[in-house]
Amino acid sequence: MRKIEAVNTLKSGYRIIPVVDKKPILPFATVESDKRWVLTNWKPDYDIAVIAGGDDWFVVDFDNQQVYDRLAPLVSNSYIEKTARGYHAFFKQPDEPLTQKIGLVAGVDIKASKNNYVVIHSELPELDDLPDPSDELLDFIRNTEPEVKSSKGFVTSNDNEFLSQPLFDVIKNGWGEVGTHDDTIVSFIWMLFAMGASYEAVSYMVMLADESTPTSTYKPQELLKKVDNAWEKWRR
Repeated sequence: MRKIEAVNTLKSGYRIIPVVDKKPILPFATVESDKRWVLTNWKPDYDIAVIAGGDDWFVVDFDNQQVYDRLAPLVSNSYIEKTARGYHAFFKQPDEPLTQKIGLVAGVDIKASKNNYVVIHSELPELDDLPDPSDELLDFIRNTEPEVKSSKGFVTSNDNEFLSQPLFDVIKNGWGEVGTHDDTIVSFIWMLFAMGASYEAVSYMVMLADESTPTSTYKPQELLKKVDNAWEKWRR
């Protein structure tokens, strides 16, 4: 990218680092690529990476079109940038900042921790103008355990069945501790839709999980309303 684009990214409030083949050419944790450095040293073959401060912005990094299509309703209000294979969805950090999660689900990473960096392909909005994440997205990120990666790829269960182990645990053991039920339910529903489950299958599994929760106070119609709300957003 051109020198002027690097300068404009700095003016927009981001820390940056020059990269070649997605690899930084400077130790960015200790060396600052400020305007003076850019004007003096920037080369045409450099790409720009923006560096997270840990409390300013985060990115949902989608590796491919398929996983993006499944989760697009969760990031519909974000600043979206197309990458070579997938998408970056940029947001402001919430009041309780997120941290990095690699393999949130297969094909999705969260870049949020201090000194995480993301290669960009166009000029970003002003940092202060990035959108806030929705409650549904935050619930999904915070209540989803990253999937385990093996030498053959992401393992979604102990025996390669459709349901991941965390989802199976919810069906078997219920919504968990009192006070966490609502967050668990929302995350559970979105995870199932993300994995390709039908509306009917999600409704059925929500009812199974609720039956496994001795402390649940939800009525069936209340649970189905949560499924309906997620389904409507999913279809947009």
